[in-house]
Amino acid sequence: MSDSVTPTCAGSRVALGVLLTLVVLSPWPFGGAHPVTSWLIALVCLLTATGVAISRVVRREGLEVPLPAALAASVFLVGLLQLIPIPPGLHALLAPGSAAIWHPPVPEAASVLGGGARPISIWPEATLRASAFGLGVAALATLALPALRDRRRMLQATTVVVASGVAVALYGLAARLLLGDKLYGVLDVPTIAPFGPFVSKNHFSGYVEMTALLALGLAAGLAEEARRTPGFLGWTESRRAPRVVLAFGAAVVLMLSVLVSLSRGGAFGLTVGVATFFLLRLLQRRRTTTQWSARLFVAASALVVVFATFLVLPPEARERLRSITAGSRDSSTAFRAQVWRDSLRLSTRSPLVGHGLGTFVDALPPLKTGAGDMRIEHAENDYLELLAEAGVTGLLLALGAALALGARARAGAEGDIGRLRRSVALGAASGLAALAAHSLVDFNLRIPSNGLLFALLAATHLAARRSSAVSRLSAGVLAGLGAVLLAYVSSSPAPTRLQALPSVRRLHVRAETATLRLREATGEIERHLRRRPADAEAWVWLGWARATRGRTREGFALAAYGTSLDPEHQALQAAAERLKR
Repeated sequence: MSDSVTPTCAGSRVALGVLLTLVVLSPWPFGGAHPVTSWLIALVCLLTATGVAISRVVRREGLEVPLPAALAASVFLVGLLQLIPIPPGLHALLAPGSAAIWHPPVPEAASVLGGGARPISIWPEATLRASAFGLGVAALATLALPALRDRRRMLQATTVVVASGVAVALYGLAARLLLGDKLYGVLDVPTIAPFGPFVSKNHFSGYVEMTALLALGLAAGLAEEARRTPGFLGWTESRRAPRVVLAFGAAVVLMLSVLVSLSRGGAFGLTVGVATFFLLRLLQRRRTTTQWSARLFVAASALVVVFATFLVLPPEARERLRSITAGSRDSSTAFRAQVWRDSLRLSTRSPLVGHGLGTFVDALPPLKTGAGDMRIEHAENDYLELLAEAGVTGLLLALGAALALGARARAGAEGDIGRLRRSVALGAASGLAALAAHSLVDFNLRIPSNGLLFALLAATHLAARRSSAVSRLSAGVLAGLGAVLLAYVSSSPAPTRLQALPSVRRLHVRAETATLRLREATGEIERHLRRRPADAEAWVWLGWARATRGRTREGFALAAYGTSLDPEHQALQAAAERLKR
């Protein structure tokens, strides 16, 4: 395959355009992390992927599904399997922790949920949303592969992503100077350090570090294409030199913004990504004496730049980076270590298939320690969270996808694809390595904007390889699965908070004048619990509602069961104690 323009179908160009648009826009509404935003993104991904897949089936065109994409999609297919109701005996065998939630030992709670077959997921709506989002993004990235093999479109897409990263980085730096710790200068974010449009500086750095490595690959590729004379600086004599300078400048701005954000995980990920980039370049070139000399010069220059960058950072940023190697035991480090231990304990309750994708927030509370009333939504480690939600099965599939991607990066690009595409592919692979390292100490892949960018980088990297086998069956399966998921997700409402709880809190004081409203609230809570049986707060307030209506013994039992689902939640404990009085 040459570096010339490769013909691509219109559907692949549409998929790339939609994916690129989502990558550019999603950081600005807080990384797309709000449940409604991620729900809308999932709908757009599924709608586009399903439409493109159907068009392929109608035109009798096959679909290329590389091994890494198939393994990644299988993780979310596990999530769909977690939605299938299974008998109690089989349930207890496959997922004991999940079975204990759906079939509680407290008779009063069991009567609310009823018996019979139940899904493995302890919050099916969340699992459906997580699976639909993951499958939609994976399908969109897979469908975009042919378009990314076109040099011009690859260059355009890479330039847009780098420009998007620079815009996010510059806004982050400006917002830190002008707006302080408020998002967009308006919204307070308690207990978390926001940066730019992201609620957390760690998620800002996750998005920007990937674009920084992509920019580095783009700059190196443009420099190689523009080189007119031998030597590292041979590109300076070309008319294209300003493009190279601009690309290198973008990479520097992006890397500096990661360091200034004070995210230690971001600095760690960036370091791993830069090291990966240079290592892959060393492995993919012929080892001649001249080339080794040039590479040693580049490596030494990189070290000088890194040292100089460290010196010009603000004192606060330098101190924060020193704490990475100083064995710091500050509050954030201690918190992460505690959550990791609790997450490992949680994974032993349903080790094979987990508790359901997207259910960590409900699965952890019975085992959390030292967090009090704090609502812990993520494990601060993408791998541990996947282990708790999808078990060993899901984690092995994800690691298999990562290893398959890594093997392709090690082998390098195939064929005469041109220096620019080869370097961009290296930059994309290095960006993937950076976020994979960062995910050891955070949950960047659970942030929609970062997950979308990760998928686009994976597609960019895979596009540098020879096409895999094309199958019409794959296109048909994707079209059918996408249509079914689209119907389910679009028919289910966007996630909202249970509205009955405030009513119960108010009405239990004056229940004699609000019997009808209290009965309605009780019914809403019961329906909610049949969809989300691990919601500790809902169980406690259902106990209040039952007790207020004269069913005191049932109320006590339900409230006590609710507190057992979150024993560290002091406010719930206090509410249950007041009920006994």
